[in-house]
Amino acid sequence: MNKKLSILCLGYLITFAVSAQKINISLPEQSNKEYAFILSKGIKQDTIQRGTFSFAGDVIINIPEEEKYYVGMGSLQIKDAMPLNIIVNNEDFSVEQASDQKYIFKNSPENEYLYSVIQEGARPVQDTTLYASSFIGLVRYMQQLNRLITQGGSLMDKANARLYALNQLDVDKLYSSGIWYNIIDGLTRLTADQQLMAEDMVRLMKRIKSQEAFEHLADNLILIAEQYGWDDAFDIIVPYIEESGRIAVPQGRIFDAFALAKVRKGTPAPVLEGLSPSLTEAGYNRTLLVFYQPDCENCHTQIERLISDYPRLKEQNIRIVSISSDTNKDLFAEDVKHFPWPDSDKLCDYKGFAGVNFVGYGIMSTPTFFLLDEKGVVIKRYALVAGIDFNTSLKEEK
Repeated sequence: MNKKLSILCLGYLITFAVSAQKINISLPEQSNKEYAFILSKGIKQDTIQRGTFSFAGDVIINIPEEEKYYVGMGSLQIKDAMPLNIIVNNEDFSVEQASDQKYIFKNSPENEYLYSVIQEGARPVQDTTLYASSFIGLVRYMQQLNRLITQGGSLMDKANARLYALNQLDVDKLYSSGIWYNIIDGLTRLTADQQLMAEDMVRLMKRIKSQEAFEHLADNLILIAEQYGWDDAFDIIVPYIEESGRIAVPQGRIFDAFALAKVRKGTPAPVLEGLSPSLTEAGYNRTLLVFYQPDCENCHTQIERLISDYPRLKEQNIRIVSISSDTNKDLFAEDVKHFPWPDSDKLCDYKGFAGVNFVGYGIMSTPTFFLLDEKGVVIKRYALVAGIDFNTSLKEEK
């Protein structure tokens, strides 16, 4: 008898350990259809369960123990049907679909509140204890941002939207809302001033409590700055992230960004392995470092422009040093034959992005250009040749 009781207790403990929350769903019209249940995490979607509806259209969603503190939007993705979006908030509840196609929730104040707005158009009293209330506020703010970006708005409208983000936007709740991208993207496009945008993003990050949300926003902002060539924003955001001390072990894009941030305006450019004479010994007025990939179409477009400009640049005592991520000696040699600058200034260690110079400069994407002064100090970083002012000085950039 005791042995049976022990086995029964063990089975209960195992069940409890693997599931922190259960959601019973009954949708007869979805009988035998495949489904996936996901949780929203920034721009990512975490699939926690897959399966097939029963013949009767029933399914039980088990929220795993490791997600027991998750509060936010879950989405039941059903093959050939509209998804069912529901709030996950450590509640065991059930949902079924009535004959009028409306969803009926039991034991879920969160979803009852949310769907009273979605299905009934109700205007319930704001309840700050419910995630649903915050989610509705986030959706309305997203709609406001979208109107400002797509249709335009007055300076006052944009200022109010910006102030709301700085003082009231809950980034921790936004992280699990499913509309993270829409709001973060809207905020980065609210102003054309890179410095102002970057300073606003830093203020947002300072208010984030969740380490997971902090790291996600940091990674997103680095990617955005990289994709759009927003170097001024990068030079504000990344040093803050590093100095915050919240990234104990930087990896991937953040690791590269920390390295790249060390090569910013006013800092001595790192030594380039394999270059002779060195950056400080050559006696040039300016030096342009060109990091590129052999199979990058835009890299070749930018280099062709440099080639056409080279006679003029040479007259101005400007040095071009190209650094390739090629891994094949023969292909590299063939590729650089038509580069008019000296062979000694065409570098490649055949290790790709893992090469010492690419790592030392934190190169995350190509092409990347660094303009240096006569002392080998970084004046500015660029993504396009067209934006390079070879006559600018470090003092002017500051």
